Amino acid sequence: MGRQVRSGAALQRLVDQGVLTDAQRDAVTTALAAEQEKPQSPGKLLAEIAAYIGAGAMLGALALLLTSSWDDLQRTGRIVIFALVSVGLAVGAIALAGGISGLFSRTPVSHTSRSRLATVLFALASISVAVSVGSALDSNPDRALVCACIAGLVVALLGYLALPSVIGIFAAAWYSVGLVLVVLDEVFDVEEVWVGLGLLALGAIWFALTRFGVFVENWAGYIVAILISVTGAVTVDSSPEQQGFVLTALVAVVCFVLYATQRSAVLVIGGSATVALAVAMGVGRLFDGEAGVLVAIVIVGAVVLAVGTRLLTRSPSRDTQRPGQS
Repeated sequence: MGRQVRSGAALQRLVDQGVLTDAQRDAVTTALAAEQEKPQSPGKLLAEIAAYIGAGAMLGALALLLTSSWDDLQRTGRIVIFALVSVGLAVGAIALAGGISGLFSRTPVSHTSRSRLATVLFALASISVAVSVGSALDSNPDRALVCACIAGLVVALLGYLALPSVIGIFAAAWYSVGLVLVVLDEVFDVEEVWVGLGLLALGAIWFALTRFGVFVENWAGYIVAILISVTGAVTVDSSPEQQGFVLTALVAVVCFVLYATQRSAVLVIGGSATVALAVAMGVGRLFDGEAGVLVAIVIVGAVVLAVGTRLLTRSPSRDTQRPGQS
């Protein structure tokens, strides 16, 4: 849906610039919609499902190997096995993308069954690379975890840059969180409040990267940023004498400030949910969950909602006006 909105806005700009007429814009919009709604042939659909089943089976086998047979394998054997798996996955992803020329393209990626499967293989390759690197350094557990997370993050980022996708964003987010947790908790063994602050800093980085358009699907970047930031704030709040609800409210403020500059539904939904969480955390810590305070907050929230709704219904909607209209 976000891609359709951006395509419509781009076509409208071409109309405003005189490059296209209204009729040509409508024709292009209709053709794009028809192409997107074209059903996939049964053969290709079954092939794609079979490929995902194979990828899932491979992931399950890797997990089983990690849990049941890890001690039975020599370190060299683990390194070789997972290195070969990584190479195989990378080669398969590159082949599905149409070769090296199909990667790192500046033009938007068409989400076909081949490209979708290629992004999954890149994500799986990041896992096997992380395990292979961790195996090579397992004599020092802390260093092995750090290097494994770094290797996985690098491969996930390279996979995303080669073929941008939502799964690539989530894979990079997973490794970035793991790296922060391992460094702060396992290596430096800092207090829990510092772990929470580290996650908040990581969330701020994700907010900034998403706002400046680093990710193709900005809604996915904002989801990652909100979840990481809220997790950090809750972690701070769980520490003794810490006021994590203030940081949670700050995350909500960031969401609404960004929403004022970029209309993303994820930001307003995430901001609203974060406000609710901050209120619950604050009331629970400051007022010990007193019923009277909760009722007062409900009344204030209802008044604010009513006023906002009233102002929206009385003022003309500018979002529906075309450029140049007043």
